[in-house]
Parts: sequence; structure tokens; C-alpha cells
Amino acid sequence: MTLGQRRSYPARLVFFRYTPRTLMLLFTPAAPNYMPVQDLAAATAWYVEKFGGRPHPTKFDDGRRGAELWLADEVYFVLGPRDIPTSDETPMLYTPNIAKARDYLLARCVEATKIQRDRQNTKFFEMRDLEGNLIEICQQP
Repeated sequence: MTLGQRRSYPARLVFFRYTPRTLMLLFTPAAPNYMPVQDLAAATAWYVEKFGGRPHPTKFDDGRRGAELWLADEVYFVLGPRDIPTSDETPMLYTPNIAKARDYLLARCVEATKIQRDRQNTKFFEMRDLEGNLIEICQQP
């Protein structure tokens, strides 16, 4: 190569890869969220694909099977039978960056509402899981 001659480099696309550590920083559960599901295997695969956690099998007091989705040594979701009574509270995750969290989920083909503000001026958006369960993602207080 002579002086002044341009060197060619192969074009390379660089993608940011989300790791469990990155997801830990992107989402934090308000509490372990119970998600009633019909198809445990399909729902578990969906949550792992979208949130990247580690599934752990679990059993309920009545002997029925469920799954816990762990991320960064914390339970984010508990998946279980639909007929177990649950509170009326909407499952919730906190995020330090609401726009980045929404973009992350949209990139994984999750349908999400536009970012909104509640009465206390907190930014949030809503999404639904594979079986239509509502999940709210809120800007961290």
C-alpha cells in the first residue's frame, strides 16, 4: 500500500446485543408479577424470548405446575394456571428509560401503546403478552 492510497475495509454492521445484565438495568419488577396462562410451555417460551430471563419450574400448593422467570437473581414473572385468584393490580415493571424499554420490546414484535403520562405525570406504556395479559411499563420513580 502506498502513501495516500485508501485502504478498504469490509462493511460491518454492529448491533447492540442485550444481555441479562443489560435487561436488569432496563427492567425492574415492582413485585413478582403473577401471569395467568393457558399454555404454560408457550407462555414460558414467549417471556424468555421477549425478556431474556431464566425459567425455573415451580409447583403451586394444589400441585399444579407453573414457571418463574428469573432475571438478575430476581423473580420478574410467575406463570401459572388461569383459575388461581389474583389481585386486580396490573402487573408492572419499572424502567429508568421509558423510550429505550419501549423500543426494546417493539424490536421483539411486542405490541405496545404509545408513551403516556398518568395524573402524577409519570411516563408509562402498556403491552400485552402472548395470551392477552396486560403489563404496564412505568418510568422509574
